[in-house]
Amino acid sequence: MKIDTLYEFLLLASTLNYTETAKNFFVSQPVLSNHIASLEKELGVRLFNRNSHAVELTEVGAIFVADARKIVDDYESAMGRIAHYREGVTSCVTIGFLLGSYGSFLPEVCRRYSVKHPGTEFEFKELEIGAVQRGLSQGTIDVGFTLFSEAGNSNRYEFRCLYRDRYKLAVPKSHRLAKRSSVTIDDLRDEVVLAPRFDSFRSTLTQTSVRLRNAGIDVRNDDRIVDAAALMATLVSSGRVAMALDHLSVYGNGNVVFVPIEGTGFDLCAGPMWKKSQGNGAVESFISFLAKETKGFSREDYLSRQGADTLPFE
Repeated sequence: MKIDTLYEFLLLASTLNYTETAKNFFVSQPVLSNHIASLEKELGVRLFNRNSHAVELTEVGAIFVADARKIVDDYESAMGRIAHYREGVTSCVTIGFLLGSYGSFLPEVCRRYSVKHPGTEFEFKELEIGAVQRGLSQGTIDVGFTLFSEAGNSNRYEFRCLYRDRYKLAVPKSHRLAKRSSVTIDDLRDEVVLAPRFDSFRSTLTQTSVRLRNAGIDVRNDDRIVDAAALMATLVSSGRVAMALDHLSVYGNGNVVFVPIEGTGFDLCAGPMWKKSQGNGAVESFISFLAKETKGFSREDYLSRQGADTLPFE
């Protein structure tokens, strides 16, 4: 079974068009047809039904899609590991980060670390706040650049505070509270405050929602709120309000205003978090390097997207 034929099979299963698939692989349609026919002969089953009007997967063809994709994924992972070995990479640090909460400094710090430690490579995953802690718990990421309460997570996680963020009230521009310089908890008593569906990994947002409910505020879970973009669209379309982290204001596009909330308890730390039982020596080495390189950074420096050359690296 040739790996190239599996690539062809998977694309054909997606397009259901021999001509389009052949063009993508720079082969003629008869060549592609021969490759698929050879695969079917090797497997002893028909993968596609084809007539003058249409191409469709057979029942067993649809089943084979998942198996073919797994074979291709395993092949690519194996080739990646071999490539890393040839290049001298001995350690890979997987970083999960919140989109919007970190700017140009993060990839630059990783590049600087790799220059001094050429055996270390970095992989990046853009995640939302609940998925970061879930990734740490499940071992799919080594470091999570996220937001957290300094009072929590001390039993399982190490963390370093780089700058402070806080929850604000996100309101549509046309909302009655949009022009306020700040609001109080009492200002929310006539409002419906939207929140994502409960997720135990969204600890800081869950704590905030509980605090509002305890104050008599109508907090309603909304399955439509799955990410920052969905939050902004939902607020504008519904005219409701929501608690949202200040760094998400970049997604407001002028349609959503972020208003400070008076009182304490809405502040969070932003920075790297990692499991105490990590076992990856490169992680702690990288965190120490990060602290040294960004020693003189302000909150604005961490959030800046103006390019690494504008940042006050040590």
